[in-house]
Amino acid sequence: MKDSPASPPNPFLKWLCLSALAWAVLVLQAGGFTTSIRAGMAFLDWPLSNGSLNPTGWLTEIDKFAEHSHRLAATGLGLFCIAIAWSHRRWEKRPVIRKAAYLLLGLIILQGLLGGLRVLLDQLNIGGDGNLKAVIFAIGHAVNAQLTIAVLAIIAMSHTKLWQNNPNHSTRFEIISGRMSLILLLSVILMGAIMRQNHFTLWATQPTAYELFIPQGTGLPQVINSLHRGGALIAGLFVIIFALSGQRPAYRWVPLLVLLTLQITLGILSIQLPLNPHVRTVHLVIGAALFSTLCAQVALMHRRN
Repeated sequence: MKDSPASPPNPFLKWLCLSALAWAVLVLQAGGFTTSIRAGMAFLDWPLSNGSLNPTGWLTEIDKFAEHSHRLAATGLGLFCIAIAWSHRRWEKRPVIRKAAYLLLGLIILQGLLGGLRVLLDQLNIGGDGNLKAVIFAIGHAVNAQLTIAVLAIIAMSHTKLWQNNPNHSTRFEIISGRMSLILLLSVILMGAIMRQNHFTLWATQPTAYELFIPQGTGLPQVINSLHRGGALIAGLFVIIFALSGQRPAYRWVPLLVLLTLQITLGILSIQLPLNPHVRTVHLVIGAALFSTLCAQVALMHRRN
């Protein structure tokens, strides 16, 4: 990833992007909790909720609160992304970063459309026997959320001194291990989205070490759970290899290993606590933080090349 010669970071653009990242955590938390308690169809219309921005019962009924708060928070993130695209068009001199800001705006628009289609094409609205269309859009909505936040993290990283001033020390092994980590982690995210949106999770209150990665079950749910858990193990190993490769300073590899440890722990707790939606929600948020951090570090490595 090449851009124009280094210039001092723009504090306004940096803090705008960091503020948007902080807000994105709220959006993820609300969306993850909505899925965890199966409240995605608390309202049958979109973009309004029961035809209103302040629908009756959304502050007192948990399913309506989860879904409507997610919609409100997502609207706020959309406004952040509009501001980022506009401000980068006005003040950002690096063509690559400007294009990344435009890409971010495109992704957030796509995210809203995917979420809306998930609602409008649900079997409750179309009167169908199956719900394949709505599930496909829900999976796309879940995966695109991760990609959107990852692009936002990269843009935020581009406004730091770390991005603009670091010399090139990346080896070919680091580059390959970083790319492989991203591909594997994204595949785990996809399997997790398929699992969550289809409610395929196979819980075990006291699983053995074997059952943690080879869940007991039959059919497609067992396959998807196995791919998600086994893939997480492989992706985790590649993240560790990438984090510890080369002579990366502690502030580069420590966040990756801390987030990975948290994610694995939360994944195990998610399997053991089927009645606790908060654990699964935090598992989703930490997974997004891990993926975004990895994306930013891999992008930084390519920028320095």
